[in-house]
Amino acid sequence: MGTPRTDEICTRALREHKPEVLVEGFRAQVAHLAATGPIDPRDEMLDLDALVDCARRLDEDPETLLGPVAAAGPAWLAELFSKFVRRTDVTLQVFGWSIVDAPEGPAYRFAWPRWTPPGRPSEPA
Repeated sequence: MGTPRTDEICTRALREHKPEVLVEGFRAQVAHLAATGPIDPRDEMLDLDALVDCARRLDEDPETLLGPVAAAGPAWLAELFSKFVRRTDVTLQVFGWSIVDAPEGPAYRFAWPRWTPPGRPSEPA
C-alpha cells in the first residue's frame, strides 16, 4: 500500500471524528517525505492546509496535534509546518480544497479551478 492521500486521511478522520486517524496519516506522509527527500514547499502547503483544517474541525489545536509529527520529520518540513500552522490568511478554498457532502458523509476534495494565463487564448470547450 502506498502513502495515504491527504483527502483520504482528512475525510476518514472527519467522518470518524478521530484525531488519531489524522495523526497516523500525517505520520505516514512524513515518513514518505523523509525517505524520498524534499519537495517544493508550495506542494507541501497544499497538503498542510487540509490537515490543519481537519485538526481544527476535530476541535484540536493543529500545532499540538500534528506539530510533534512534523518536528520528527525532515528539518525543512518541521520549519514549514511551524510557520504554516501560525498563518491566519489560509482557507481551504485558497489552496484548492473543499468539503463536499457525499453519501457516506463529508469528504475533502481537491481541485484547482481552471485558469487560463493572461495573454493566452482560451482552449475551445
